[in-house]
Amino acid sequence: MPGALLLAAAFALAAIDGRDCLIWLLGCALGLVLTLSRFGFSSGYRRLITERDPGGIQAQLLLAALLVVAMGLALAFGAAVGLEPKLLRTPLSLPFLGGAFLFGVGIALARGCACGTLAATSRGGWGVMVALAGLVVGAFLGSLQRPLLAAQPQVLSPVILDHLALPWTVLLQLAGLALLAWLLQRWRGRSIGSSPVPYGGAALLALAATGVLLVTGEPWKVLWGLAITGAKAATWLGWNPEASGFWSAPARMALLQGPRPWWLQEAVLLDLGLISGALAGGFSGGTLRWRGPGELNPSDLMRRGIGGLAMGFGGLLASGCNVNAFLGGVMSFSLHGWVWIIAALLGFATALKWSGPGTVFSWGAAESSRCQPGPSMESNGITKNRKGGW
Repeated sequence: MPGALLLAAAFALAAIDGRDCLIWLLGCALGLVLTLSRFGFSSGYRRLITERDPGGIQAQLLLAALLVVAMGLALAFGAAVGLEPKLLRTPLSLPFLGGAFLFGVGIALARGCACGTLAATSRGGWGVMVALAGLVVGAFLGSLQRPLLAAQPQVLSPVILDHLALPWTVLLQLAGLALLAWLLQRWRGRSIGSSPVPYGGAALLALAATGVLLVTGEPWKVLWGLAITGAKAATWLGWNPEASGFWSAPARMALLQGPRPWWLQEAVLLDLGLISGALAGGFSGGTLRWRGPGELNPSDLMRRGIGGLAMGFGGLLASGCNVNAFLGGVMSFSLHGWVWIIAALLGFATALKWSGPGTVFSWGAAESSRCQPGPSMESNGITKNRKGGW
């Protein structure tokens, strides 16, 4: 039944625009892979910091390497089919660093990154819904601050492609990713056993993200669609986008008040597809619950909501999340992707250090047990039990 509903929605979109149908299906594929595979961004960060287990990060490095190859091929042969891939060139500034750091703190509070929160709708629960609402509100509030960033001192992020030919650029980026994976393996904690690494999930995610690049001409984005959604919701509440220095620009005003519905904008449609694919995967796998144990705990809901706000606000200051800023920056051969992930991991590690009992960062007894070494594994908020069920 979930598959039938997704196909019905795809056919309806195809009647409007075939390109919209492709974007929707690619979003569904991303959601299904994140839900059904063991791939997770925040879980990889946590295991690296708390257990010295680099498996999750190495899977992310594989994803980045595959996307680097995809971008290289798109740049080399895209012109022959009318494709002009967009390289991300985000300037470096103090708000950029602060936003990435804040995003890392938000990951710890919300117990999942931005795309992980969208994918965690596959298991339902009020905590996920509150974190998702915080993401939307935070992304909108962060967008209102964008004009202020232009007045801050900035340094253009170096892009390797500006200095080397495309083949050497791709090889250099791949060599850097391989070296980092090797160093992480050497640093691996001796007490860690042979935990499964989600290389299959990384490969499938790379395939779907490459499809997004080929269809939209840009790397996969998450937060921008949430910011558009937040801005549209604000207009329903009486907010006037003409009063905003950011949203009053004609191109952005068209996203909110143009003839094309807001939910058919590329970034929004991709996010909606991701959520729909995750819900379909959760329904099929039996993980979808309207209410989980302890979900109505006020302190837990507050923590998750604040985490979503921090991720949305910080991500807009830093021009993206771990998907768009890190992966998008790496596949664009720009230094800002590496700077972003370092700042975000520092924020995440700082939040974990402060996660003592009774603090806003506290995980609680039920949740902290899932972060310990053992047979359970967390991925985007989904836990595998000892019997192998999700």
